[in-house]
Amino acid sequence: GKILSLRNGTNAQLVDINGANPVVTNTAPASTPRRWGFLTVLADGTVWSNGGSKNGNVLADAIYTTELWNPATGQWKMTPNATKPRLYHGSSILLRNGAVLTGGGGAPGPVANLNGEVYYPPYLFNPDGTFATRPTITSVSTRNPALGQTFNVGLGTSATISKVALIRTGSSTHSFNNEQRFQTLNFTQDARQLTITAPSEVNEAPPGYYMLFVFNQQGVPAMAEII
Repeated sequence: GKILSLRNGTNAQLVDINGANPVVTNTAPASTPRRWGFLTVLADGTVWSNGGSKNGNVLADAIYTTELWNPATGQWKMTPNATKPRLYHGSSILLRNGAVLTGGGGAPGPVANLNGEVYYPPYLFNPDGTFATRPTITSVSTRNPALGQTFNVGLGTSATISKVALIRTGSSTHSFNNEQRFQTLNFTQDARQLTITAPSEVNEAPPGYYMLFVFNQQGVPAMAEII
């Protein structure tokens, strides 16, 4: 029930719509002002900022730095630089593996960029920089749960699951993905089986396609299943 807004340069605000009236509060500012940049909600609920330019769709002013916002702390941290500019007709979208695909760039503007790059967030790595071992989902009892329904997810091992997250699959263009929704779901675990409760309100989960992520105790997500 909260919206992260980044506008007017580096100003970042949270809009809380859980109450009778919206409540707007400031969070830490981003490091770099960017026009036509993207905010992508990641599998763990953090938000990645990339692309854009200091002056709209100007190649010489393209921004290659990226940064990550943590809702738990309200702070940003710098993440790896991109190698290609992603401008007015760029795109940035979360994948089932928890990484982010960026593409496009500005056609018919300064660049076409018929190519893509992939950003791998920190939750996919061990502390030493090697790729972490993922949990695995082996089965889903239904891919069309009703509001408030419980459904079962089979796991590859009985290792403890720490979190279950549901993220709407997106459609991203022109600096915006209007389908981004993130929420955690209640669940219980019995060895290799999770019993998960679907969202109970239609305004929390409108009909459509969602990625279901499960996380181990180290915060590493499994490859998402589409429901």
